[in-house]
Amino acid sequence: MSGTWRLFQLQKADTRLTELDKALRALRADQQHRQLLQEALTALEDSEATLRQSRKELREMEHEDSTLRTRARMLEGKLYGGRISNPKELSGYQDELQAVQVRLGTLEETMLSRMEELEALEDEHRGLAARTDQARRDHDERQEALERKIASLEDESSSLQQRRSEQASEIEPGLLKRYSDLLARKNGVAVARINRQTCGGCGMHLTDHKIQEAGRDGLTFCSTCSRILYLEG
Repeated sequence: MSGTWRLFQLQKADTRLTELDKALRALRADQQHRQLLQEALTALEDSEATLRQSRKELREMEHEDSTLRTRARMLEGKLYGGRISNPKELSGYQDELQAVQVRLGTLEETMLSRMEELEALEDEHRGLAARTDQARRDHDERQEALERKIASLEDESSSLQQRRSEQASEIEPGLLKRYSDLLARKNGVAVARINRQTCGGCGMHLTDHKIQEAGRDGLTFCSTCSRILYLEG
């Protein structure tokens, strides 16, 4: 087997290792499913906070309503109980009762409106909870799929790295260094396959002489991009 053939096999391994590295980095950086779940959780938390505040305000209004009704009954007792005859005192109680009744009327309307709002908020919250549950299931499924894919690619990468090391050990050190230098300078492609009389690295047309030269022993370089040319067959 020629040195060029061995270098080409090494190039294929390096190309695939680069692809695996990019794929693994992309998979590990995949945050979309996490972002969707986080958005659903945030919306649910906001809804819960709004519900708590609305319920608290309704309880406070109910407490005020109860307190006012108790006060109204007490004032009615004083007004109509027959034990107070002082006109000024009776007038004061009458004015206070009227103010309490006005406040009760306003409070009742506000409470009815708030109960309707609360019912709508609870419906919305149930919908958000359902969507969050679905987002959590989707997240878990996506995460499991990602972990399986990552494990598969890691296994392939580990196996290929071992094979690559074995391939590299069979190449003469000086040739391997030349390949490594080109690999670093030529964007990860040191060996280019000849395809339809063109260089697979830069796409430039190759002369018949250059192609014949690539078919012999020894290294042949593209006159344009300086990559090592490999002629299959």
